[in-house]
Amino acid sequence: MNWRICPTFCGLALVCACSSDATPHDAACRPDDADGITGEAQTLTLNVDDTGFSPKILTTQNTSKVSLTIHNAGTSPHSFVVDCLPTPNADGCPQTSCFPEEAKVDPVAPGGSARIVFESPLVEGVYTFHSDVAGDEATGQFIIQ
Repeated sequence: MNWRICPTFCGLALVCACSSDATPHDAACRPDDADGITGEAQTLTLNVDDTGFSPKILTTQNTSKVSLTIHNAGTSPHSFVVDCLPTPNADGCPQTSCFPEEAKVDPVAPGGSARIVFESPLVEGVYTFHSDVAGDEATGQFIIQ
């Protein structure tokens, strides 16, 4: 399934993912890229320790091939999970936009690293990331522009 964007308005322009199954309704679900840049390759590094992530903000363009390396400098395991972004609409489009499953990192042992490669979501916005290991509370933001 391919994903597209459909604009809606709630005070601000929001976007949501829509199926590419060809129907007349899908014309309303075409990408509306704010800066006109998509699909760039990006290499990012994220450090995590027992107090949080560094940097706390990661940015990339939508539909970019992202190579992300996570280094655990802490004394306990830490993972990496990106929350879905709510995309409310009344157009029949999906109500959320999510990073692909490949963007999740299982707990990395202290002193260890993990590298993942994935395509960033089509929907622009601020996605929250965190470690889903019990007791971890630090978060960060992954901005898709």
